Amino acid sequence: MNAASLPPLLSFASEDKNTTDDRLVSRSHKDDDQEGASTASRRSQSALLEVLVVDDDPLVRSMLSDVLKDWGYRSMEAGTVTEALELFRKQRPAAILLDLKLPDGSGISVLNKVKRSSPETVVIVVTGHGTLDSAFDAGVSRASGFVTKPIDQPQLRRILQMALEAHATSQRMTNTSRHGQDRPGGEARGGRPQGQKVSPLGKLIRRAMKLLGFSYKNIVSESKRLAALNDIPDMAIGKSTLGNIISGSIRQPGTAKLDSLRIILHLSQAEIDAAIGLQPERRFAEQLQMSSNRTHEVTLDAVTRQRKISLPILKRDVSLNESQFFGGLVEHRIHIDVEYLGSFYPPYLRYVVVGEGDTYSSPVAPPGTRLLVNTLLTKVTSAENVSFHERELFYVLTPHGLTCSYLENSPSGRVVLVPHPLSGQVRQEFKSTEVTIIGQVVGLLFRK
Repeated sequence: MNAASLPPLLSFASEDKNTTDDRLVSRSHKDDDQEGASTASRRSQSALLEVLVVDDDPLVRSMLSDVLKDWGYRSMEAGTVTEALELFRKQRPAAILLDLKLPDGSGISVLNKVKRSSPETVVIVVTGHGTLDSAFDAGVSRASGFVTKPIDQPQLRRILQMALEAHATSQRMTNTSRHGQDRPGGEARGGRPQGQKVSPLGKLIRRAMKLLGFSYKNIVSESKRLAALNDIPDMAIGKSTLGNIISGSIRQPGTAKLDSLRIILHLSQAEIDAAIGLQPERRFAEQLQMSSNRTHEVTLDAVTRQRKISLPILKRDVSLNESQFFGGLVEHRIHIDVEYLGSFYPPYLRYVVVGEGDTYSSPVAPPGTRLLVNTLLTKVTSAENVSFHERELFYVLTPHGLTCSYLENSPSGRVVLVPHPLSGQVRQEFKSTEVTIIGQVVGLLFRK
């Protein structure tokens, strides 16, 4: 689930010094109730871990310290760069929640000095939206995570927990390495160097960024341009959001942001779907199995996504004036996305499922039948002396909804819906303006 979709439990603005206690802690304990037994087990693991809270606002420091204690950590507080570095030198906390605006300097200096002396220390930057871009340019991307104000408490909790777990894993692997169980290259078995933890989607993004020579700043600026071009603000991706997507703190980014990444990094939809664990093929099969009382269409993107067709590429010296086996003419085949081809020529096929309550065309197309509809074929021809197995079947929109039916034109110019004789339904007549012939049924697939 995207962390941005969760309600913030701790909310304050970076410039607001008059935030009330009630606002800050209005829901500070509800998350623990929902976590249940898993929270209790995590508390036992984090009981000895100490977290340093660095912020110039004493109220913010106090509230964050209380929240950390509720999560099972020990906490310390610092309001300046000097205090933060002194406490870090004496106590060596496992993690630091670091604000960037401090009275005697920038939090970036704290980050740099901490990372130089202790690269494994988890540092999570907490800052306002307005300072984030400049902070990244100054090197704050070395942090273990990023949270913008107002803070989303569940998101902060997940980022902190994941970063500390990665650090613990790295430490275990280092200890194993010291006992003579090194792997080639100095990396402990199964371990991942601190700061390198990325999600499957993150690996895909980082690989594409490396191939294209892109930085975080490039992606942020391009996503803002796409957002303005398409008038879709959600397509914009901030640097903190990008960092959290790569680390996996945001497991399911919004569709608009995924579209931005796909366009900017030249990724295929199939690659992105695989990285975030989607299975379009299975979803399409499940969508077809869903029953409904009314006849309905299956969306085109569900049908075309990740589907390819094979096109033959003929040999250059082939003569089509001579008869020969087709296999001998083909040099190789290419596979093209149906979705891509649809961008050149508007799709004219629709995919329909006959509703459970639509028996107008039974038994030829009983409820649950999948229909392939050609929207280029809408002309109703004469059906004199033609059996129902030879007549055209149409997919139409009537005042009563969508249905699958045989059609006739009456002498008065009305459209007549003609049911199959075995359906038990009766004929219906409508004005031509009341009925839309969407297309002719050209294929049937019966439900198992």
